[in-house]
Amino acid sequence: MALTAAQILALHTTLKTRFNAGLAATPDDWKRIAKLIQSDGKSNTYAWLSQFPTFREWVGSRLHKVAAETAYTVANRKFEATLDVERTDIEDDNFSHYGAISESQGQSAKDLMNDLVYQKVVDGFTGVCYDGQYFFDTDHPVYPNEDGTGVAVSVSNMQAGAGAPWVLLCTKRAAAPLYLQERIKPAFESLTNANASETVFNYDKFSFGARWRGDAAFGFWQCAFGSKAALTAANFEAGYDAGMTVKGDGNRKLGIVYDTLLVGPSNRAAAEALLLKEYLAGGESNTNYKRVELIVTPWMP
Repeated sequence: MALTAAQILALHTTLKTRFNAGLAATPDDWKRIAKLIQSDGKSNTYAWLSQFPTFREWVGSRLHKVAAETAYTVANRKFEATLDVERTDIEDDNFSHYGAISESQGQSAKDLMNDLVYQKVVDGFTGVCYDGQYFFDTDHPVYPNEDGTGVAVSVSNMQAGAGAPWVLLCTKRAAAPLYLQERIKPAFESLTNANASETVFNYDKFSFGARWRGDAAFGFWQCAFGSKAALTAANFEAGYDAGMTVKGDGNRKLGIVYDTLLVGPSNRAAAEALLLKEYLAGGESNTNYKRVELIVTPWMP
């Protein structure tokens, strides 16, 4: 019996349903450390990041900050996943296994977003953010005047070392350390016209797939502290305290308190010993016990 439009439609419906199921069931781990930015064009320019929000006493006219000299632009990238289904499998009603593959595609879309955001953290030691410095750096410029003028002083949000990175983040404020920039949400598509599809004509296959457009972006470096030094109590405390001393232009306190420690598998044991043991080896209380939330992620080394 020849392949019918009803059979193709049924397969399309099944695969799309399974794709959406995989998408819905996979955790948005990136939301634990980043916020969503909707994009409406080819790229986003984050000039506004230079204006870390602070209130001041209103005396005279409003204070307008000097525009940042460097422009931090993030282009939207395209990502895809394609599934080819043999025409003979549809004719023979032998396509149930393709549902699992389509569901995995939905999971992969979320995995992609998670990977982009967490990899952006790792890239923070070599990736430039809005002020022209590496996201984790020793010389972020902070200006003596609230309007962003004057001779800047250098402020550090990093700790040198040669090991696997660990990062402290302030995630509970509106200002975010990282952003997921999304242009087009994950969308399921198909090429199923047997009479018009070159894939069907040449290869006897129907194509189904998904696409997504976007990328990850650095946010406010003031909300993050990165280290490649050993994850010891002393190094952790130095980083934690550094966040509370960060000030904005005009020597204004920013109220930064790190609430999250982010590590990969390499630092899991050290992080758990640091934060999850209520008592130290000598029996004394661990003053860092549950001081911050611990995130151990496979998306970091």
